[in-house]
Amino acid sequence: MIKKKEGFAGQRSCVLPSDLQKQIAVHPLCESLYITDIGYYPKAAFHDRERRKGSPQHILIYCVQGEGWYLLNDQKYSVKPNQMFILPAELAHRYGTDARNPWTIYWLHFTGSRAHHFLDFLKSGHDRPGQDFAPVTVSPQPERFQLFDDILAHVEMSFNLDNVIYANSSLSRFLATFNNAVYNPSPLAQPESDPISRTITFMKENLSKSLSLEELAQVAGMSASHYSAVFRAKVQSAPINFFTFLKIQEACRLLENTRFRIKEVAYQIGYGDPYHFSRVFSHIMGVSPRDFRQRRKA
Repeated sequence: MIKKKEGFAGQRSCVLPSDLQKQIAVHPLCESLYITDIGYYPKAAFHDRERRKGSPQHILIYCVQGEGWYLLNDQKYSVKPNQMFILPAELAHRYGTDARNPWTIYWLHFTGSRAHHFLDFLKSGHDRPGQDFAPVTVSPQPERFQLFDDILAHVEMSFNLDNVIYANSSLSRFLATFNNAVYNPSPLAQPESDPISRTITFMKENLSKSLSLEELAQVAGMSASHYSAVFRAKVQSAPINFFTFLKIQEACRLLENTRFRIKEVAYQIGYGDPYHFSRVFSHIMGVSPRDFRQRRKA
């Protein structure tokens, strides 16, 4: 294991040996997406890097405290706390910490046969459409930090290939936490105090009812228009459409695991008209309730 030499108290970092990287690059469980370098630099004063030919891997840098900057495609970007940016492979770049307020960063280099697909996935959740290289502001999710610590701990044990496989199996989940279009409950509040999580819980507890947008907004403590906009931003769906989806998922469970007749399943999830239920079910699931049950029982 190669340790990077920096001057930051409390730093952790590892670079996988080249022979091990070659093994991972052809390993069926890793070759599509894997880490080559990873680290954590707290209060990284004087941290500065320039790669005139870019890096062979994509680089993700996540700033949690302090400030920094980077140059890419002849444009300079400023980086603030709770912002992430990616430097695509093979592109010349330079980055560094702020002289007066040094950044604290989590970072990693990743590559693989499908790594470019993850770049596209992360761009799809960009909070500044049309500015693919600009930093992305993300909420400080506890899961993200836990995943990083777990990945780094196993990479540090990289003399054992099983540990590297384990670390890379968590990489896709870690990267996915930076897509702002992915729904996440508020990281700073209990689920019951996060208005969107609270209304989703309310929906699940009232699948037998016909809830209106106004009723859901009241549970959230918002106006109907504001609630609808916030819900769409977090869940990528209108509230009532999502409620209908939850109802149909409950219908799937009932059709598969009970002997209720189809009209009884419809009543269980708040549909007084079984024909209307069948139309909604078919629209969402692509098959009728009867065909769904037959296929699942087959």
